[in-house]
Amino acid sequence: MAIATATAAAYRQPATSYELSTYTATPILFWICVSAALLISIVVIYSFSGSRDRMLGATLSGLSMTAIVSLPVMRGYHYLGEGDALSHLGTARDMNASFMDVTDNRYPAIHTLGSIFSDATGLELYHSFMILVVVFTLCFFIFIPLTVRELTSDSRLAYIGIYSGFLLLPINHLSAAPFIHPTSQALMYAPVVVFLFIAVYRKSMWKYSFLFLLVSTMLVFLHLQQAANFVLFFGTIATLQLGRFVLTNKQTVTSGHLVYPLAGAFALVFWLWVQDIETFWTSVVETILVPFTESQTAESTATRSVSLEQVGGSLLEVFLKLFLVPLIFSIFSGILMLGVALRSTGLSVAHSMQQVFTADVKTERVLLLYFIGGFITVSGLFIAYLVGGISDQYFRHFSFLMVLVTILGSITLGRAMLSLGHRWSSLTARWTLSAVVVVFLILTIPVVFSSPYFYYTSNHVTQAQMNGYETTFINQEDSIPFDDVRSDTSRYGNAIQGRDIPREDYYRENEPRGGIPDHFAEQSLREYYEQRMYVPITDADRIRDPILWDGFRFSHDDFRYLDNEPGINKVQSNGGYDLYFIEPDNNDT
Repeated sequence: MAIATATAAAYRQPATSYELSTYTATPILFWICVSAALLISIVVIYSFSGSRDRMLGATLSGLSMTAIVSLPVMRGYHYLGEGDALSHLGTARDMNASFMDVTDNRYPAIHTLGSIFSDATGLELYHSFMILVVVFTLCFFIFIPLTVRELTSDSRLAYIGIYSGFLLLPINHLSAAPFIHPTSQALMYAPVVVFLFIAVYRKSMWKYSFLFLLVSTMLVFLHLQQAANFVLFFGTIATLQLGRFVLTNKQTVTSGHLVYPLAGAFALVFWLWVQDIETFWTSVVETILVPFTESQTAESTATRSVSLEQVGGSLLEVFLKLFLVPLIFSIFSGILMLGVALRSTGLSVAHSMQQVFTADVKTERVLLLYFIGGFITVSGLFIAYLVGGISDQYFRHFSFLMVLVTILGSITLGRAMLSLGHRWSSLTARWTLSAVVVVFLILTIPVVFSSPYFYYTSNHVTQAQMNGYETTFINQEDSIPFDDVRSDTSRYGNAIQGRDIPREDYYRENEPRGGIPDHFAEQSLREYYEQRMYVPITDADRIRDPILWDGFRFSHDDFRYLDNEPGINKVQSNGGYDLYFIEPDNNDT
């Protein structure tokens, strides 16, 4: 009943214009009902021991979180994602119209799926994409607990994995985000691959091997960078397992079934796809050259810190909001890895920690040891990107590590609660765990979507914006370039006109991405520009800087200037999009 009421409340109050925050624009009744449903599910799962009751609680919790991540769909958002997401929409349209071949795309899976789903359902492509985001997020919700259970053979820990999955630790809005962005969908899909790999390790059944090859190939087509992480991860596990087999000259149940054939097959598929992709190999070379290059990470961080301070925030504040829970889970994972490593070596150091966080079953400890080896290898790649300052790509590798941290942290948290139950009482452990889960959800649900809570916008794209740009592109004079406030004309051009037109062609020569001067009301745009210019202004532009960022780059006065300055004319308007035409002074007659 609570979920039905929440869904109805959200659906009956659709977005009619640009929304700065998905959270505050959603009816309060939705949040009350979803919160109540989540609390009930936690009480049911951790207060009852019957499998049927717990399954009902898990279902209720899953429906609650699905309702939250589906808010843009339920509330009728036209589209979500203003940057890469718009370009990916254009790519999908090109592929759907047969203007682009699948093999011309580095990661065609998400575009192909969106196109197929759109054709099958009759939905517009942008709506299909938004539904696909929810579907991939559901993969994460479902397969995190399944992976925890497969790794530990303990269903009690799987119920903790359910809520750990709901925290969506890979989503940090610096690399992964809840809109169409192939690396984000690959991260949400990653637990499916991990689950099947562990299933092959434990059972070596042909059906699991076939499924693993199928889903891992899908991952390669989803995003090469995340597939590369898995090549390292699985390759390390296979190498460690094979090395143990060679050293001991025997294969035992505890060492698991040999996985190097599957790891090798996955690596082969990966290589066959990337061998002719120049950008991938360029990235590899940049990583190799890290020790010989100067890092720009500190400079980038300092720049962001100054910008945040100017809008009333701080880097520490944003870090705590986005990364506090991932940091805690990373500590949990570190405790588990240390415990497994110490127990595997037979050292008596921190004996109580070993007893609490590691299983008596050697099979699990050996598997976790392999798992840790893979984790360390990928961590090395993350550190290389971080130290080398190779753009901001290190956050993509960080997000991949958060997939593994979600799994390992769930095990640590579960084992801690089981130990607490043995020392005190089962009731104490359950109520403590319930409180911890509630706190984690309170900390993470506000950062599922991009919002002013951490000084971001919602990434909401309205129909008025899309229609406005489309009308502009139809009627524009080709010789007149564009300049932008914040909304990126070239991205909307990708989404509407496809990817054949290079992004730099929308702007002046030698200005490949455009960019109107900050606080342009204080200077004459007619003197600044040496040629006629189009300046599109969306309702998002009028809200972001003046309201969210307190006039950081643009204020209300700047937008009033466009309406009042002679020689600057509004030539198109639809209520959510305005197009201004600027005649430079040197064109006056």
